[in-house]
Amino acid sequence: MDKRSPENCKDKILYFSPNDNGISYFTNALIYIGEHNEQGSLGLIINRPLEITTKQFYESMGIKVTSNLAQKKLLMGGPVNPGAVFILHSADTEWDSTMLINEHISLSTSKDILEAIAIGNGPVDYLITLGYSGWESHQLEEEIFENAWISAPLDYRIIFKMEPEDKIKGLSDLLGFNVEMVSPNPGNA
Repeated sequence: MDKRSPENCKDKILYFSPNDNGISYFTNALIYIGEHNEQGSLGLIINRPLEITTKQFYESMGIKVTSNLAQKKLLMGGPVNPGAVFILHSADTEWDSTMLINEHISLSTSKDILEAIAIGNGPVDYLITLGYSGWESHQLEEEIFENAWISAPLDYRIIFKMEPEDKIKGLSDLLGFNVEMVSPNPGNA
């Protein structure tokens, strides 16, 4: 591996650069990176809604919903362990399995947070995802070095306040260019 470009990606938003190799699982994915260290990286896709409504998900879990759910559809968090539930949320409260990512964002996987959301006692902001995106040690740095990803600073508004279909435009506005028009392949003028 070439370590010329080490970058700590924790707390960043990554966009998969379009390329000439065709469609990839990550094409047009925005991923919030919640952990990045020597062991590897973990992130959640924040803009890929599933056909499963949040209400249907709760019904399948046997959890009664008595409040208005802010999130209408579940998100596909990534290809790893797609049967597992991950809740990215504001860090205003902790639950049984909460991992604090930064002072504003946490990640939880326990049923108690789902039950709290169902009755209106959950976090202020949240995204419920199935699965996660993961990389082995130094794999993500190598992919960034190869221009597979565009790295952007954390923007809470993009993560939690925008609809999934608006998040790529939100990231483009933040960066000042249309990320969908960037090619990872350098050319000659």
